[in-house]
Amino acid sequence: MRALSKILLAGLLLALAACVSSRPPVEEVVTMHQETIPGNWPREAVDRLVPLGGQSAAASQPRRSEPARPPIAEHDRLGTRWGEEIRSPIRFVRLVRFWPDRPEVQVTIRYDGRRSAAMGPVSTSRSLAVSDGAVEFSVLNARGRPLQLTPTTGGDLRLQGRSGDLYRLAFANRGRRTVEVVATVDGLDVLNGRPGTIANRGYVVRPGDMLVIEGFRRSEDEVAAFRFSAPEDAYAANTPQGDPRNIGVIGVALFTLDDPANEIVAASPRPFPADAPRGPRFAPPPTP
Repeated sequence: MRALSKILLAGLLLALAACVSSRPPVEEVVTMHQETIPGNWPREAVDRLVPLGGQSAAASQPRRSEPARPPIAEHDRLGTRWGEEIRSPIRFVRLVRFWPDRPEVQVTIRYDGRRSAAMGPVSTSRSLAVSDGAVEFSVLNARGRPLQLTPTTGGDLRLQGRSGDLYRLAFANRGRRTVEVVATVDGLDVLNGRPGTIANRGYVVRPGDMLVIEGFRRSEDEVAAFRFSAPEDAYAANTPQGDPRNIGVIGVALFTLDDPANEIVAASPRPFPADAPRGPRFAPPPTP
């Protein structure tokens, strides 16, 4: 049985292993062990990007092509609270994006407590096309069963939740290249709890593996479970980094990564792989 795998990415500038504890985590989980890499994006790159799946002070106007949404009754509104601790250890990896500021896929999922009024085919998963394949996205309940995702007229997906229920974001990589998943819940990055942008680094899922994001990361060893809640109890309503306007939305962005391990799958040797992460300064002896 294939083990679940979570990976968190590093930034553009990578530190030595000794510096890991002083940098923000970027992660991966393999079976019961995860990887993380240190690093940050340049400040100028962050400044010109808007929050993923939410609103920014500079760009809070709705998209012109998207029709006005009917108002949601107050009793149907939902947020996501900071739930119970779940063990989820991480370790660092060093990988870079092929296109740093351009996601291959960006999806918005809006959730509330209303019964679904289908605007298109209802499904329990969504195939997201990326280079050399696709990533299958679904939202799982506490029993691991996928919840229904309904298309909306504006091109988003809609999810029906119930206050108190636990949920998880699942990504199965069906392609041939490693993919990075940057995710936000209620406008907050699931890794650092700050307003989401595509400049943040995310989890990594390798070809054939499955990533399950179970909650907001609280340390290198644990996450706080995602649980639907009343808007006033949501994490975004109880942290200075949150914005109540963004409660009720999940954002997902996917990037293709330059992972040397993919060469085994792609069978495409490169004589001068200068874009791969740098190794030791000198040639190491062969492995016995």
